[in-house]
Amino acid sequence: LNTLRGMEGARMRDAYASVAEQYGVRWTGRRYTRKDWYQADPINRALSSASACMYGVCHAAVVSSGYSPALGFMHTGKMLSFVYDVADLYKTEITLPLAFRITAESPKDVEARVRHAARDEYRERRLLQRIVEEVDALLDLPEESDAAVGDVDSDPALPAALWEELW
Repeated sequence: LNTLRGMEGARMRDAYASVAEQYGVRWTGRRYTRKDWYQADPINRALSSASACMYGVCHAAVVSSGYSPALGFMHTGKMLSFVYDVADLYKTEITLPLAFRITAESPKDVEARVRHAARDEYRERRLLQRIVEEVDALLDLPEESDAAVGDVDSDPALPAALWEELW
């Protein structure tokens, strides 16, 4: 697992550098301090804002699908570990280009502009629905149907109906 994490880290460093070059944004690495937001340069603030938006959509997809947000694969030990894993699936395709594009247009008010651009892009791509479908496919879950569930009333091991008389 540590080897995979190292490989992913190297892939992401290359991805950041490539997108920075593509959009002509000066890139010195991922640097920010949560307690001193404005010390970060505009691209790091844009990336943080874009990531926060992506985490929100991924969290909604994970919870609405019935998965536990805390049970991650690559990320562990956090309440949103699985959300971070899912968000990473879309980082190079959506989050990085969006943040670098907005910053390249202007470093002014990048946070608000990134949030609006993210909202528009997510809607256009139908991202929430896509995440739900793709996570189910990745986890290789069968399509839910009445046949898969079976007749719940015929299984004596299942809890009784709420208003069922006990005697």
